[in-house]
Amino acid sequence: MDAQLRRAADAAIAARLEAWLAARPAADRAVLGVYWPVRGEPDLRGAMAGWHRAGSAIALPRVAADGAALEFGRWTPTASMREARFGIPLPEPFDTLRPTLLVVPCVGFDVRGYRLGYGGGYYDRTLDERPLPAVGVAYDACEIDCFVPEPHDRPMSAIVTETRTIAPA
Repeated sequence: MDAQLRRAADAAIAARLEAWLAARPAADRAVLGVYWPVRGEPDLRGAMAGWHRAGSAIALPRVAADGAALEFGRWTPTASMREARFGIPLPEPFDTLRPTLLVVPCVGFDVRGYRLGYGGGYYDRTLDERPLPAVGVAYDACEIDCFVPEPHDRPMSAIVTETRTIAPA
């Protein structure tokens, strides 16, 4: 995706996501488990800073152990970051928080709310261990007509793209 188009798509995703979050109960927005963009994922770092200023705690995920749920650590706009497993930056120090809602990147998704990630199953294990609202974010081009979810796959509460918000039935 062209850099200018990507910035515009990221801004549109952030605006739609903000509207979706605003409609959620305040308790859901208390601790937002978000992600640091890698591999061309939508970049929500500006929105993260805005949510932080608005009073939400922001938490970034880390892989604690293979086959385990994710752990989340407090992020602020001034946090020191260090590269960790899979080349994903983490806040340092890693002050553990428990999210009240997850914002999850999607490599692919369908209109039923199922998402494809990178195949590690970390988000699915996290949602299985701690059921909580989760919104997937992706570019429209990542939509897949249909795929067969695995028994461990957990559907998202919604999927937000640059042009729409999909609320699965």
